[in-house]
Amino acid sequence: MAGPVTDAHRIIYRDQTILAIQEHMRQFDDSFSYLDGMSGKQVTITDIIGTTDARINAPEGGDTPDIENTHEPVWVKPTRIDWGKLIKKEDQIKALTDFKSEYVQSGANAYIRAHNAILAAAIFGPRLIGNEVPSSSAWAGRTVPVDLVASGTPAGMSVKKILNAMQLMETDDLTLEEESLTLAMTAVENEQLWNDLTHISRDYRSKAQLDDMSQRVRTIFDIPVTITKRLGSYDGSTYQAALYCKSAMHWGPFMPMDIKSAQNPSKQFREHVYIEGWEAATRSEDYKVVKILNKK
Repeated sequence: MAGPVTDAHRIIYRDQTILAIQEHMRQFDDSFSYLDGMSGKQVTITDIIGTTDARINAPEGGDTPDIENTHEPVWVKPTRIDWGKLIKKEDQIKALTDFKSEYVQSGANAYIRAHNAILAAAIFGPRLIGNEVPSSSAWAGRTVPVDLVASGTPAGMSVKKILNAMQLMETDDLTLEEESLTLAMTAVENEQLWNDLTHISRDYRSKAQLDDMSQRVRTIFDIPVTITKRLGSYDGSTYQAALYCKSAMHWGPFMPMDIKSAQNPSKQFREHVYIEGWEAATRSEDYKVVKILNKK
């Protein structure tokens, strides 16, 4: 559909793209805590207060205790996401106004893939910590070994490994009943878990929600399962899955998403659509994120 592009067409494109982005699958949003009102080059998102111990059987009449806490500010820096595409002259109005057009859907898909990648990278990626000048700190949490089931023999995802990850969290004094947990893994690891569940006791199977049509595990021990390829690999023969607490993972925008369309004078004044956003994600506590290694 040829013809002049008006401001009304451009507004429709913006609204259609916003709707498409809202409707697309965001893999991690529900398992992260949302941060609002961020701006600037970097911002403190939380101040982790270290644990302390209460006194037992302190002497009567003694001094009132003043027990020190450690403080560890956690920071985030924004990451820029952008996407653009030149529209063919003969398609310009339909491309801007059709919800199903490649310019609406491709842009929305590309933006959400980048958004998912930013959140996934925060699970095991470095975090910024420190008071005056924050420094990058690598993930230093606990790991379920790839050979947990049989020492020296690498194995895939299993119920035993998930239980071990939960036990490692409890060893660090986490009360799991007070946390919102998520288990993230690849489709291959999910199939490994499905096979493990179908061959072990009925008690375990009753605590897992199985989708028999697609051979997928959607929840286990009331923990929702996210199937993703974005956690990467531990090495060439080993996947790395994650069991993490929502209270340890954070994300949010640094500015409202900018969606626009305008004529590009350097491209024969063809209409050029563009999407830009600034987002940030980080992990606050390492001990609330457990890495589970599984054979590929």
